Amino acid sequence: MLYEMLVSAASESPGREAVEAHGTAVSYGELRAAVDGFASKLGALGFGKGDPVLVLLPNGAEFVIAVFAVAKLGGIVVPVNLSFQINELKFYLQDSGARAVVTTAELASRHGALIQDVNPGCHIVTSIPHPDSAPLEAAAARASIDGDVLYQYSSGSTGTPKRVVRSQANLVEEADNYTHTVKLTREDRILAVVPMFHAHGFGNCLLATIRAGATLYTLESFNRQQVIDALVDKDITVFPGVPFMFSILADSPSIAAARLPALRLAFSAGAPLADKTFERFLHKFGVPVRQLYGSTETGSVAINMGRTAGDLWSSVGQAIHHVEVKIVDDDGQPAGVDQTGEIIIRSQAMTRGYANLEEVNRQSFRDGYFWSGDLGRLDRDGRLFISGRKTLFINVGGNKVDPAQIEALIDEHPAVAESVVLGVGGGHSQEIIKAVVVCKQACDAEQIRDWCRGKVADFKVPRIVEFRAEIPRSPLGKILRKYLQDEESH
Repeated sequence: MLYEMLVSAASESPGREAVEAHGTAVSYGELRAAVDGFASKLGALGFGKGDPVLVLLPNGAEFVIAVFAVAKLGGIVVPVNLSFQINELKFYLQDSGARAVVTTAELASRHGALIQDVNPGCHIVTSIPHPDSAPLEAAAARASIDGDVLYQYSSGSTGTPKRVVRSQANLVEEADNYTHTVKLTREDRILAVVPMFHAHGFGNCLLATIRAGATLYTLESFNRQQVIDALVDKDITVFPGVPFMFSILADSPSIAAARLPALRLAFSAGAPLADKTFERFLHKFGVPVRQLYGSTETGSVAINMGRTAGDLWSSVGQAIHHVEVKIVDDDGQPAGVDQTGEIIIRSQAMTRGYANLEEVNRQSFRDGYFWSGDLGRLDRDGRLFISGRKTLFINVGGNKVDPAQIEALIDEHPAVAESVVLGVGGGHSQEIIKAVVVCKQACDAEQIRDWCRGKVADFKVPRIVEFRAEIPRSPLGKILRKYLQDEESH
């Protein structure tokens, strides 16, 4: 099914540019030839339907080739973060049961011994056919392959990552829904600087491009000058990003203000976008940064394709094509207009559940919906506004504390650059409030507490204040709270 998406695009426009990386353009005909060649190579090694293949590659044509070759065989793609260290990579190798690792020669040299130790007999594949040299196989008739095709992992921001299993049909549906909503065409040029191993880059860059027959311009990592050069010189029309990317572009003195007439859609996902980032980017480049809401479990859920005036910029918009979004109260009953509650989602694109987590699945997948744990509200026009995470609320002596309220207060302190507030274990099975603070000038814990006193109830004042040089984040900017839980206070 995924492979047929590529075949369709290659048949309609074999000479059209599919992927550009490192100054080299690959046409759809060349891309399909490379995919066919690599699928043959993997097939000759004995890989086929249901076999997990870990893909440890940077953004680029090789990543695309690996994904579609594994999909053609009916295997399971396991895209992982290039920056994983030994213990992290060990977990993903063990949990996925990968029978092969497709990677670069440099990473194979670095991690080869670990891979063989964890998964004995696991093939390490570093030779991917170059698109302009791969022979095109005769197009054999083949039935559509469905079944599981992707293992991705929840970010693990608050605990052990959960393996999310999605089928070829799920991914084709996601690509159809997204491209229909944002009206992607073959004329679009999509910038992939968000990592394609992540759900955001995988769905909104890689899959969307191939489904629309568009062009994917890839960068291996975020470099502010390379990004602005691409936006200006490559006539990028769609720029999927994350908040820190837009913030750096908007605030960096080294990046001059410019008009981007080709850029019709810039959108942020993965974490909330700050109001100052929205305003500064709009002022500097004349393009509003819209917000998209999605998850590893569901793919894209909603995107703001409408107005951004007033506070509408903060909305993640209406549900995308063929996706249903509801807000429910603590009893699971439908919430009213503008009433905050848990966001639940239903679509044919979402996973059927997490691997080997029956109890979690019973809680998270009920009545045909994914119960996201995110809090939000729907206005009268069906626009979704995200307000936080249900599970992040802190229970202090029976009082519910919204950490976002305390973070906003602490962030107003003139010495504070940013903060994260969370609940940690106290005595007698109670939670106490901990604030992790990044300062821009000298400050101590008592000053932070004094700042909060009198502005919020006493039970909301942080008992623990810890200072750090930076807040740990995922590649897409999501705060990794699990790394903030147990450190000693300062």
